[in-house]
Amino acid sequence: MPSRLVKFGLPDASAWHLPTLDTPVPPSPFENEWLTKIFNASMNVTTPLTIAIVYFSSVHFINPIVKNRQLAKYRQKNPNEKSDEEPKRLAAAPYAIARSPLFKVFVLLHNIFLCVYSVWTFYGMTSSIFNTMDLFKGDILPSLYPTLYAENYTFKNFELFFQSICDSKQGIFSRILTSEGHHNLEIFGWWFYISKFYEVIDTIVILLKGRPSSLLQSYHHAGAMMCMWAGIRFQSPPIWIFVVFNSFIHSLMYFYFSLSCLHIRVPTLFKRALTSLQITQFVVGGSIAILHSFIWIIDTSEIVSGDNMKLISCISTPDQALPILINVAYLTPLTALFAAFYIESYLKRK
Repeated sequence: MPSRLVKFGLPDASAWHLPTLDTPVPPSPFENEWLTKIFNASMNVTTPLTIAIVYFSSVHFINPIVKNRQLAKYRQKNPNEKSDEEPKRLAAAPYAIARSPLFKVFVLLHNIFLCVYSVWTFYGMTSSIFNTMDLFKGDILPSLYPTLYAENYTFKNFELFFQSICDSKQGIFSRILTSEGHHNLEIFGWWFYISKFYEVIDTIVILLKGRPSSLLQSYHHAGAMMCMWAGIRFQSPPIWIFVVFNSFIHSLMYFYFSLSCLHIRVPTLFKRALTSLQITQFVVGGSIAILHSFIWIIDTSEIVSGDNMKLISCISTPDQALPILINVAYLTPLTALFAAFYIESYLKRK
C-alpha cells in the first residue's frame, strides 16, 4: 500500500508528443436539443478560430476610424494649433448612440449581468470541486479500496483535490456530479467558454464611446476564446484554473465597471489592486497548470487486484497536454501587456 494516493513525479513522456487531435468530441452534457446543437458546433475548432480572427481583424480595422474622429474633434477645438504632431492623449469622440440614455442603461445591465454570472460561476465551480472531493472520500475510494478504511487511512486534502481534478473518469469532468443534481466542469466550463464570445460587447462599447480598443483588450478576448475551447474540447484537467481564477477576477472587475456606470467613485487603490490580481492570476495560474503534468493519481478505471493501485499521470495524453501549451503561449505575452499597462497607468502617471 503506497504511503500517498497522489504522488509527484516526472511528466508522462508519452503525453508530450505531437497531438493526433483524433479524440472524439465529448458528448453534449445537455438534454435540450437546441443546446446540444450549439454545443456540438462550438466544439469545432473553426468556430472559435473564425470568430477570434474576425473579431481581432475588425477591431484593428475600426481603430483608425475612431482615432481619426478623435483627431478631428481635437483640431476642431484647437483650430489655431499649427503643429502637425499628434497629441499623446486624445479626448473620446463618442458616437451619437453612446450618448443616449438607453445605451447607458444597456451598458449598466451588461456589466451587472457579467458580474452576477461570474459570481455564479466562481461559487458553482468551487462548490463542484469540494463536492467531488467529498464523493471520493466518502464513496468512490472506499468502494474501490476498502482496506484503506480498515487501516484507518487518512486522506490528505491535496490528495483528494488532485484526484478530483485529474480523474477523467470520476472527477469534475465526469457525469457523476450531474446525476446528483450538481453541475460539473463540463457545464460550467462550456458556459464560461461561450461567455468569452459575449464579452466582445466590452470592445464594442469602448469603440462606440469613441476610444480605440487597445491591443491588450483585443488580444485578451481573442486568446481567451481559443484557450477555453481547447480546455473543454479535450477535457484537459487544468482548465479548472481558467474558470475559477478568471471568474473570480471578473466578479470584481464587472462590479467595478457597474459602479463606474453609476458614477460611484472607486479609489485608485482598488483599480491598482485589481490589475495586480490579474497579473498574479496569469503567473500563478500558468504555473499551477504546468504543475499538473508532475501529478500522478490513482487510475480508478483499472483496479489491478485487491487494494493494489495503478497510478496514472494527471496529463496522460498529447490532447490533454495541448491546452496547457496553448494557455502558456497565450499567457506569456498577455502578462507582459498587463505589466506594461500597469506601469503606464499607475507608475508613470502622477
